Amino acid sequence: MKKVSIDKSEIIELVRLTNEINDRVESLELMSDEKFINSFKEAKEQIKKREFADWHAL
Repeated sequence: MKKVSIDKSEIIELVRLTNEINDRVESLELMSDEKFINSFKEAKEQIKKREFADWHAL
């Protein structure tokens, strides 16, 4: 069995890449969810038309 040395910076980069991959997979899953996409589009339209609650009034 051989030993391999890994720098801390390489581990940090691997964690960053893993997080990025997980984020992309989650995005793909959401993009394939028709109910989510319809809700997202509706929310964007409401914001564009300024049809949202006044947070200061809540």
